[in-house]
Amino acid sequence: MALVDRTLPCCCRALFAALLVASLPVFVGTAAATEPEGGAWKGSGQLSLLTASGNSRSKSGSLRFELVNEWPEVDRITFTAGALYNESDGEKTSEAEYLNGKYDYFHTPDTYSFYYLGAERDEFAGFDYRATARVGLGHQFIKSEHNTLDGEAGVDYVYEQQQDGSEDFPVGRLYGKYVHKFSEGKTFRQDVEVLENLEEFEDLRVNTLTAFEVAINAHLSFKTALTVKFDGQPALDDDGDPNQKLDYFTETALVFNF
Repeated sequence: MALVDRTLPCCCRALFAALLVASLPVFVGTAAATEPEGGAWKGSGQLSLLTASGNSRSKSGSLRFELVNEWPEVDRITFTAGALYNESDGEKTSEAEYLNGKYDYFHTPDTYSFYYLGAERDEFAGFDYRATARVGLGHQFIKSEHNTLDGEAGVDYVYEQQQDGSEDFPVGRLYGKYVHKFSEGKTFRQDVEVLENLEEFEDLRVNTLTAFEVAINAHLSFKTALTVKFDGQPALDDDGDPNQKLDYFTETALVFNF
């Protein structure tokens, strides 16, 4: 993507402001309406840490926190925050942080509209920070005791700040999530997200998550996961060469549910 050193154009600032103004009453009003009726907050925390010494010295860790308030077939509010860090032989190889909030409003028991605001930082992906506003529609295609399949389609407005400039652009988004429960306490999950820059079609991003989780008790579980990220137009490194288009992250973590 060609970067330009400029402020947000009026149309993009107006779109971002409109998304904020439109979503805030929904967040506040619906939460206030449903909480007295019994909407319950549920959360989960996830921590992984790995160190190695001797012939190879490395450190890696990740932290994730999620808080959800759900009123079945009415609405759902989700807040997520997390961080990732990797170091090999004293050299930092990855570091990222993110924070986002999402509101789902169910128009029918299976179909919902959603509103999302998020911020993230990942210098190894080529940006100092990225802010995203998102709207769209989702549908629960399968909803049974052992299987669920959700799909979403929407439009993002993305603003990125990099060392040599900034840019903003619209993005088309498709997302799918499949969850299968083999038995009590054993769960498989597969996520696929496709993000297409609507101004530069070569700038395609695809994110996938494959995870398996086994419950240890009512509040603690063991999780292993593989995350793959594809960037069709990666940022340049310090030498002016393009970064690799594919990134892989493996994770083994303890998850605490409350």
